[in-house]
Amino acid sequence: MRNGILILGLTLAMGTVRMAKAADDCSLLTPAQIQQVLGQPFNAPDKSQAPPAFRNQPAGSHCRYSSQKSHGTVDFIVYVDASASAAKQTFEQLQMWYPAKSRPSGIGDSAYIDSHNSIHVLKGKVRYFISLAPENEKQLKDLAISVAAHI
Repeated sequence: MRNGILILGLTLAMGTVRMAKAADDCSLLTPAQIQQVLGQPFNAPDKSQAPPAFRNQPAGSHCRYSSQKSHGTVDFIVYVDASASAAKQTFEQLQMWYPAKSRPSGIGDSAYIDSHNSIHVLKGKVRYFISLAPENEKQLKDLAISVAAHI
């Protein structure tokens, strides 16, 4: 019985750690940052787990922000890899699936906008993705710059 309680306790603790991780990852993009760039208030994010890009990699956090005044949304997906080199390797591999339409400079270590008008950014061991609805490339870049400044 004691072992069962220990296992249950460890399982609950792991769940708490996962939720804390998602909350921490989402804090890289706050509703205040979004409001500053988009000019309207946004709710706190709905948080969920983003699947790993490849087998044996960490899961990420999917943070979806909804506008308080319109139907606008911001999707922010963030992964924290074990090292900067692992993040860079994965970032480069993912470009085969999400080809670059353009490569803005001055955002993180590397950034590109894909054919769906979403931005992918690498900074250190952090990889993140932002998409906006409705689309606006300048605002997308400004949000990406704001996140990179907090890493």
